[in-house]
Amino acid sequence: MNAAPHPNYEYYFGGTLPADSPTYVTRLADQDLYEGLKAGDFCYVLNSRQMGKSSLRVRTMQRLQKEGIACADIDLSAIGTWDITLEQWYAGVIDSLVSTLNLYEKFDLDSWWNRHHLLSPVNLLRKFIEEVLLKSIAGNIVIFIDEIDSVLSLNFSTDDFFALIRSCYNQRADKPAYKRLTFTLLGVATPSDLIKDKKRTPFNIGRAIELTGFQLHEVQPLVEGLVGKVSNSEAVLKEVLKWTGGQPFLTQKLCKLILADDKGSSVEKIVRSRIITNWESQDEPEHLRTIRDRILRNEQGAGRLLGLYQQILQQGKVAANDTSERMELRLSGLVVEQHGKLRVYNRIYEFVFNQTWVDKALADLRPYAEAVTAWLASNSKDESRLLRGQALQDAQKWAEDKNLNNEDYQFLNASQAFESRVYQEALKLHTFRFEKGQASSVSELINLCDQYPEEARYHLFKEHIERWLVGQGRTDLANISRNIVKEYYQLERQGLEIFVRELCNSINSKPYPEIFVQPDRLDFGEIPIGYKEIVELQINKSGRGFAWGSVTVHPHLPGVILPQIFDSSTKTLSIQLDTLLVALGNYEGYIKLQLEGIQKPLEILIKYTVTDIKIHIEPSQINLGKVQYWKRYTAASLKVICEPSAGRIRGTVSNKLPQLKVTPSSFEATSLKFSLTLDTTFLDEGRYEDKILLRTNKGEYQIPVQFQTTIRWENAIALAIVFAIITGILLWILRAFIGFSVGFINLWFVYYPFQDTKPDYFFLNSCPQSSLDLAKILKIFSTWSFWLGLVIIIIIYFNKIINNLYHFIKALLKIINFFILEELLDVAILAIIVIVIIISATPLIDGINFFLRLTTTMIRYLILLIQNFGTVLLVLTDLTAYSFTWFGIKDPSFCWLLLGSLIGAIRGIMSAIRTKISYSLITVSITTLLVVLAIPLLNFYLISKFPRSGC
Repeated sequence: MNAAPHPNYEYYFGGTLPADSPTYVTRLADQDLYEGLKAGDFCYVLNSRQMGKSSLRVRTMQRLQKEGIACADIDLSAIGTWDITLEQWYAGVIDSLVSTLNLYEKFDLDSWWNRHHLLSPVNLLRKFIEEVLLKSIAGNIVIFIDEIDSVLSLNFSTDDFFALIRSCYNQRADKPAYKRLTFTLLGVATPSDLIKDKKRTPFNIGRAIELTGFQLHEVQPLVEGLVGKVSNSEAVLKEVLKWTGGQPFLTQKLCKLILADDKGSSVEKIVRSRIITNWESQDEPEHLRTIRDRILRNEQGAGRLLGLYQQILQQGKVAANDTSERMELRLSGLVVEQHGKLRVYNRIYEFVFNQTWVDKALADLRPYAEAVTAWLASNSKDESRLLRGQALQDAQKWAEDKNLNNEDYQFLNASQAFESRVYQEALKLHTFRFEKGQASSVSELINLCDQYPEEARYHLFKEHIERWLVGQGRTDLANISRNIVKEYYQLERQGLEIFVRELCNSINSKPYPEIFVQPDRLDFGEIPIGYKEIVELQINKSGRGFAWGSVTVHPHLPGVILPQIFDSSTKTLSIQLDTLLVALGNYEGYIKLQLEGIQKPLEILIKYTVTDIKIHIEPSQINLGKVQYWKRYTAASLKVICEPSAGRIRGTVSNKLPQLKVTPSSFEATSLKFSLTLDTTFLDEGRYEDKILLRTNKGEYQIPVQFQTTIRWENAIALAIVFAIITGILLWILRAFIGFSVGFINLWFVYYPFQDTKPDYFFLNSCPQSSLDLAKILKIFSTWSFWLGLVIIIIIYFNKIINNLYHFIKALLKIINFFILEELLDVAILAIIVIVIIISATPLIDGINFFLRLTTTMIRYLILLIQNFGTVLLVLTDLTAYSFTWFGIKDPSFCWLLLGSLIGAIRGIMSAIRTKISYSLITVSITTLLVVLAIPLLNFYLISKFPRSGC
């Protein structure tokens, strides 16, 4: 037996492997993708589901991030596919980039999107990449876009999105910053699926990463999990690969089933009992059902896929090429390409998706399943089983947009040939039969085509009419019919009309109708900016047939919106005029209807003059007055009126103060009312000013807004109590510690007794010298003075010091990084030169010594200055606290407690009633300072007049 297995070993299947999973199998694709991204290549990993694409992405991101490369992950399936708009989808893409790259502190998506709302979503993404992403991150960036096949389910095109990715690649030639940006696409799709518009450049850039199944030499990590469970883990794993073909999901699942088996069953027995038998109910997590659903999901192509897979089952393999059905079958995961051939991926798939399953699936698809089965059973001889008439038409219509297998096409072609023989017999009678009539001449055929256009279209494009014309000897018309069928096979209704016109020309009959439009001119006169109107022109015709063509305006007239095509059968033609974004001036031109097959266009005169509008804003400024604290309510309204009333404005509204909301934020109307909602919940008391900015198609307008919040006295009192308690306790602790350090807790720092002579010293001269060590007291007092002064200075300048230190360190790091990475050699040379100069220049050394002595002296005087500052602070505080001794209180610490409570209460009340007006705050501060200074001066005077014991 082998050694014991890894204690945390667990096989994972049905999801992305954890980053530290010991069962991760490193394949050739791991190195290919890593090297490609390091080289700056755009890469894509396009393969079937559950092949380990997401796990490959996670591991590759880890390797790149360890090397300092910024990596972003966009899961397109997480953004959503159902009931999502184009704008929401692109916003989700940008939000994913912001989230995974931690740009929230530097970038606010909501405000940025609103500022650039006039840009299309794809241009917003382009602007974000160029102006935010590439500027916020200095190094290389790799963006992984996973689940790209989810875009196929969106109700809008994402061609622009993938075209933008290709554009980022092309931008490298002109903008070097784009060389730092690389994309990786992962999903179940082909490059041709990414840009479907055939008129655009296909998605043909990048490096394809081939993701193959597990090979025997790669699966050593999986062997460890079987150690101690089976006698020969390597041999067992080799047997596993024979069944799974190295398919990652099945390989991990089968290993876990072996690990959970307590009966010592063989690999084959476990596969048959736990995977193949009743596979639809045992397929958890879903894998085999995913393959089944992908093949059968598209009814139009399922028959062709089943036919191709049936061919692979019967022949063992078929040639691999880039046809759509072969690519789709590979993406299902059911087959794999090896040495230029397609074969079934593994033995498990062969047992599950066998010939019986294919036959049942085909039978469920065909509406004519019973008929084709009976026809094939007769070796394709029983013509009674062939389809005819309406049944054939229905079957052909069903098969129009589907890719069927060869047997289906043989059956439908045989049915078509059988029906053609019936028509050939009809030709012998020189008549062409419709369901409700027959034609023996060209003129009769024209009438039948006009009366029954749908049936005529069917006969024309099934070449029935062509064969009848040949039988009538009208090969000229038969050739015209053949050419029209080739040219108009996607526009059958128009093709029929062109054919009938040719029939009319052949008998000198008027081929097309005359079209009249009423009215035939549009004069809107003077209209204001923002004027909008839809005019319905009535379409009348005389003669046979119908007309269609393009609608254009010459010259270009801004504000005129036309339908792209014209069809006389619609009876009306809608013309829309919208001058919202049209400049002032006179405009005149023609709406031209260029009808197919008719050389002379139909012209409709259109003219209009765009005049200016005036915008009235009421009121011009808003004063909300005093508003109650801690309230949320609609404060006022703002009216915007456009004159004349036929005009219209469009724009956005914004303001700076977040507590003041103006709704709606965007508008398009003749007149509207904005609501102002004010929330004072988190506003301090004071006076506020703001500006409402209206950005419109007529310009920008500013409306000043003023209001003042009231004081909430219960908050002021509560804040005063809190500050009083905290400040009082802090001063009490400080005074007690200083007194304890001196050794005489009840000693006042400064006391001036009334004496005839001037005191010999400034400190403690009234206390008996025998009881105090004056030198020790002065030393302790000086130490406390220094540290107290230093702490107060740091507190006063704390924010400034920290801010300056932060910017200094940041600048220093930039300088270090610059020199290390780009100028290392120059710095080394410069350092050598400086050392040589220092060693050889004795005067310079003397200058440095002088500078050091001067610095030491300055530091000594700075310490003395801080100490004096602390001394003054202690003396003033003690003098102020001494006021409480006049009320019979002797304990200095308790006096400091009372003084601290008083100062804290004043500070709390000031915080509660502070205002936004600067001069009021200055006045209150100066007044408080004068009062605080007056108290110790008064004490000094009283002590000198009325001496008391200071000990």
